[in-house]
Amino acid sequence: MNVIIDALWVTIIGMAIVFTILIIIAIIISQFKHVYKLTTRASNKKSDVPVVKEEPIKAIERENVDDLELVAVITAAIASSLNTTSDQLQVRSIRRVNEKRSKWQYQ
Repeated sequence: MNVIIDALWVTIIGMAIVFTILIIIAIIISQFKHVYKLTTRASNKKSDVPVVKEEPIKAIERENVDDLELVAVITAAIASSLNTTSDQLQVRSIRRVNEKRSKWQYQ
């Protein structure tokens, strides 16, 4: 009878150790989201002005003068999507994509 009781204690202690380790691992994994937020904040603070890189302005130069309005609208859209003001952005060039459907239609 003592052998059965000893085996039961060993089983209970073993299961307790395993579940304790699993809970510790779960807590560590759940804290990774905070580490990710801290690293992205640190990388965002390094560059205060987000830079949008595109292809050269050759396509815009072929169009008429009203493209400045288009650049202003695109800059405002990018600023809105990044939750910043347009003063903090530098649009160096805009490239026209030859697609029949706009990507704005998918959202």
